[in-house]
Amino acid sequence: MPPLQLRLGTDLYPLDRDRVMVGRSRFCDIRLQEDTVSRLHAAFTFSEEGLALQDLGSSNGTFVNGERVGGSTRLTVGDVVRFGVVRGTIEDSEVQAEPRDLISLSDLAQRPTTALPSGSPAGFWLRCAIGVSELLLFALGSIVPFLPMLAVVVMERYFLPSDRLPSTLQAKVVITAACTALWLVYAWYYFIHGWARRGGSPAMRIWGTRLFDWRWRIPIGYGRAWLRAVGVVVSILSFGIGFLLPLFRRDRRALHDLLAGTLVARLRPPLAERLPKNDAAAAP
Repeated sequence: MPPLQLRLGTDLYPLDRDRVMVGRSRFCDIRLQEDTVSRLHAAFTFSEEGLALQDLGSSNGTFVNGERVGGSTRLTVGDVVRFGVVRGTIEDSEVQAEPRDLISLSDLAQRPTTALPSGSPAGFWLRCAIGVSELLLFALGSIVPFLPMLAVVVMERYFLPSDRLPSTLQAKVVITAACTALWLVYAWYYFIHGWARRGGSPAMRIWGTRLFDWRWRIPIGYGRAWLRAVGVVVSILSFGIGFLLPLFRRDRRALHDLLAGTLVARLRPPLAERLPKNDAAAAP
């Protein structure tokens, strides 16, 4: 058999060993930092009979040409494989093929997910639902960093004498500062890290959407995540006008998306996987 390789965007992975693991774990040969990919998702196996793909009990499934892999499936050149929402193709490594409209993340000095499928821009009302969910989730999570301060206040008020607690103003300032620092770390991880490396905040992922670079459909990185945060503040200071732009724009981008060059899109599987089998055969 000719030597085969897996193409994810413009990244190529040789399939030249008896077993090549795919997943989020750092022990995998092909590591994909995407929430829909399991830690040990699938494995390419090579034997005398040829190349095969085996699902390892993944949560979101392994697919070959739109069909979910139950056990092990033989592969040939040209097959389209998908792990969660990450898709790629099997190619002959001796034949030079053009990249499939995706940029290599190695050029950006980072390697989160490549080859994410396209999705339609999230509409205004969906973004409103995401925004409300965002406020609720973030508010609930914000309680945790301030639990030590609340515990001191409750114990001082109801349980222990004041001489048994750090009742001085200086001690309370230290506790408050420590809780605030924890809250800032939480806010950074929730928004900045989520936007930069995980394709969106928790509320975005709950609603089945992802945050992309608007042109290349790749994660945006920390620089533009901070820029997007500044854009959100600008939208708030403009009395919410920036949040209303998706009502009037075809690409459904708000002011902070325009400033940071981002797009909130609802993920969808490829066309052939959304149509019934009879219709998929007739699709162009």
